[in-house]
Amino acid sequence: MASRIGRIGADNRSRFQWALVTCLLSVAVLVLLNSVERVATDDEKQGVQLMLNQFRSALVVKGAEVMLANGDLKEWQGNNPAELLDRLPPNWLGDCPEADSGKDLEEGTWCFEKDRGLVVFTPNWASFSLLDAEGEETSEPLAWRVEPEYTTTKTGSQRRATGLKLTRVKFSQNNRSAGRG
Repeated sequence: MASRIGRIGADNRSRFQWALVTCLLSVAVLVLLNSVERVATDDEKQGVQLMLNQFRSALVVKGAEVMLANGDLKEWQGNNPAELLDRLPPNWLGDCPEADSGKDLEEGTWCFEKDRGLVVFTPNWASFSLLDAEGEETSEPLAWRVEPEYTTTKTGSQRRATGLKLTRVKFSQNNRSAGRG
């Protein structure tokens, strides 16, 4: 009888050890997956910042060209800044699909919405959050518009154009004047 109790105790100890190992491995896997998602989200944010920096650099050059040629910067408002780049990024779709086509924007891609003159980015990760144009976190696609940049003279009586800038706007806004600054 003593041997039977010893065998049951050994079986229970073995089951407990397997349960403990399973729990520890589950926790380790969850921590690993959380870390992978955080790193991927940070990577995507850096990619967005890099793309925006490329757009802004191209707009600085184009703004200077337009001003040297005595052109009107307002003509560039709502234009596609990707046309100014030497090479389009691999995740650039071109023109965004029409809203009534039923086709959603692909995650992790950039596109240009001609009707509203918006550069649009759709994040890959649900945990991706940048602040929207009003400083609140958003889950909708991120959008920017090319606009002239102005400064006021010392007297404060006159605004003068100084170049082109990329302004963050709410994607869901329909009017073109929203988000100007």
